[in-house]
Amino acid sequence: MKQVGIEGLSAERGLELFDTVMGLDDPALVPIRLDLPTLRQAADNLPEILHALAPPPRRRTAAGKADPGALRRRLDGLDAEGQHTLLRELVTGLAADLLGYQEAGGIDPERDFLELGFDSLMAMELRSALSEAIGLRLPSMVVFDHKSAAALARFLQEEISVAGPVSGVAATDGAPTAGTSAGRPSSAATDTLSQLFREALQNGPLQRAMTMLNAVAETRPAFTSAADIPALPVPVRLMEGPAGRTRLICLSTPMATSGVYQHAHIANHFKGVRGVAGIPLPGFVRGDSLPATNDAAAEVLAEAALEAAGGERFVLAGYSAGGILAHAAAMHLEQRGLRPAGVVLMDSYLPDVSNALLDGLLETMLEMEQTFDGFDSARLSSMGRYSNMLGSFPLEGLHAPVLFLQCARPFPGADTDGPGDAWQAAPWNATQTVRAVGANHFTMLEEGAADCARAIEDWIGTLD
Repeated sequence: MKQVGIEGLSAERGLELFDTVMGLDDPALVPIRLDLPTLRQAADNLPEILHALAPPPRRRTAAGKADPGALRRRLDGLDAEGQHTLLRELVTGLAADLLGYQEAGGIDPERDFLELGFDSLMAMELRSALSEAIGLRLPSMVVFDHKSAAALARFLQEEISVAGPVSGVAATDGAPTAGTSAGRPSSAATDTLSQLFREALQNGPLQRAMTMLNAVAETRPAFTSAADIPALPVPVRLMEGPAGRTRLICLSTPMATSGVYQHAHIANHFKGVRGVAGIPLPGFVRGDSLPATNDAAAEVLAEAALEAAGGERFVLAGYSAGGILAHAAAMHLEQRGLRPAGVVLMDSYLPDVSNALLDGLLETMLEMEQTFDGFDSARLSSMGRYSNMLGSFPLEGLHAPVLFLQCARPFPGADTDGPGDAWQAAPWNATQTVRAVGANHFTMLEEGAADCARAIEDWIGTLD
């Protein structure tokens, strides 16, 4: 069974899962531990029920076949209900294609994209295909922001109704952006900071490239306390959970790939078990203010965490450098007598990481830029500001217990020829509980999500 991706369960884990399912209303549940990378190797021969967990290789829609004009003409001949039905069929058809389903009927239009098995790359591919089909540039996170095919179809219907006729411009290269004035160029198309940053990295040294980002950050508005901003970062509920159970509250990484949906796959493994929320970092959206000091960043993130907790016990978690921010927010709360139940550091390197290692991380990040439809100046300058702050957060003195999730595999571009496992993130001190994750730094939140969630749940169980 292990050879086809089905792992064994310990007696303790089996009984724990049994207790969990007895408290749920779902009529049919399968408590099972799956090795997803192994399962995916046989993806073409899996029954359809497992496709969402291990989708077969995706079949990209042939380029050049989309005709936004023809779609608009069909929509013009339909009433509102008919338009929504047509757009819903468009979304489910493209989603089914990406998931490897034989037909769109396998997609429930009301079901959450995350539950269907979408990851961030698939969401971007769906967004690109929809942009081409309707002749509008769609927001980068449009798929996850609208959660289901039915909700996304309603959004498309509204945007098409106000966008006017198709101009004939390719939707992936300068077409009007949904939610903006027709003809207005996208931020990614007009933003040159990304290219300048790439060139600065190529020409070296690394510090010069980061200095450039910090210089841009200095031109943006800044806050020195929570009182300086009109509102706290709004927590995003990634998973509902039963009342009275410790909540998991995740902070994003301050890299340009930042976003609350980074933790969506991990959250999906807590369905019916505990609530999970994500907190966006202030500054990553154009017009946002950046923290002027470390204390300001820690205060705002701590206040946002308290709001997300809603009075329940909670654990703070952070991926990569986001772990440093989660640690700082936890220390801020402890200083106010509001100790969190614990902190989870997800492969969080210490801020004194070597330039060679940081070069590898940034190179891999830039390779992912196309997935995010380009990194605009807000994202890059925010990364510069937070990166400049990371080395001055206190790393000792936290009383709450800490779980350190450590990736067992090197990321692409990591220097594996160096001494020992120099590429590997290490726990900050001997008091931290360490658990291994069978993924690399950039895949731990997707293919390693089950390992992460299992380790976090087991650890929170010891706290409870």
